[in-house]
Amino acid sequence: MRNFATMKDELGYADLNIPRVPESTLKKRIQRALELGYRTVAVNTTIHQESLNPKNDKKKGGKLSLDLVPEPETIDLKESDYLELSSRGLKPTILRRITLVIDNNDFLIYFNKSENARKYDIIAISVKSIQSLQALLKSSFRFDILAFDPNLEVENFYWNRRIYRELLDKHVSFELLYGDMILDRQFRQKIIHISYEYHTHGKSKGIILSSGAARVMDLRAPADVANLSTILCMTEAQGKAAVLQQCTHVYKTALGRRFGVFRVKVEKVEDEKAKESSSSSDDASDMEIMEL
Repeated sequence: MRNFATMKDELGYADLNIPRVPESTLKKRIQRALELGYRTVAVNTTIHQESLNPKNDKKKGGKLSLDLVPEPETIDLKESDYLELSSRGLKPTILRRITLVIDNNDFLIYFNKSENARKYDIIAISVKSIQSLQALLKSSFRFDILAFDPNLEVENFYWNRRIYRELLDKHVSFELLYGDMILDRQFRQKIIHISYEYHTHGKSKGIILSSGAARVMDLRAPADVANLSTILCMTEAQGKAAVLQQCTHVYKTALGRRFGVFRVKVEKVEDEKAKESSSSSDDASDMEIMEL
């Protein structure tokens, strides 16, 4: 369905958080998202730091299993599953995302050695305290999205401009889930509050809006999601970018993280016609010299 190594200039409208569970309705939710006008979706697998404890998973012979990260879900879609895109000659892009809910940096040694972790396209982090985030930023670990989960009990999480700026400098995007706003009044209050914090300390830069929808009926069209900017302390342009350009930025950031540092040699290549004209003029001058 997708080739992550192939660079895409634009992802189109994107929902970068379609939860993997419940798996029984995963394909239906993806189909519904494509019907609503999305061109890219990311299937999200969420794991908690406790599940990366090797003491809870031992192989025979007493050896510890380093690969405690589950394999990403593979979705096979037929052309009949995305008729609206197919009518425009387009194909959907299905990305694979993992969200880590962490307390500290102890997960790094196991996650970095995991083969399954390398199969995911996007890495998101959800932290339980500002100290966890600060410790992670001091490490060499790179991630693409900072996810806010209203279900988590966050300990004394006070934002400031320096941390927000540091995350932006590392090309990290900030995710807000509109699906949780639909489900619960308290969740709605928490998300509006964190959007106010993002506006106060970072002018709402780098925000993406995702569904996090566990049910088909929780999904909304991209235009409707963009209009939520009016209650999330965002401008109209930022609301549209949150489901369009900023999602492409996440994709390109993830590509850069996976490829790592590399060198590029740039050379100026002359036009073939210019070469031919220069060679023909040289031949003509040589003929004149021979005639003289």
